[in-house]
Amino acid sequence: MFFAIALMSGLFMVDNSEFLNTVKKNQEDGYTWHHIGKTAPSGVPAITVLNEATGEESVYFKLKK
Repeated sequence: MFFAIALMSGLFMVDNSEFLNTVKKNQEDGYTWHHIGKTAPSGVPAITVLNEATGEESVYFKLKK
């Protein structure tokens, strides 16, 4: 069980490294998470929610200063 969790965590980190690096840099610069409601992605690295029926991608939280 531990191996499966470690493997999944590792795959998440590798697959989302650009997003995670951007979050780390922005938080060091004073950004914090804010709820923005259902919004279309703006082009910055994001982890999106996909509506399977429509194919629409959305984000709900964003880092802001």
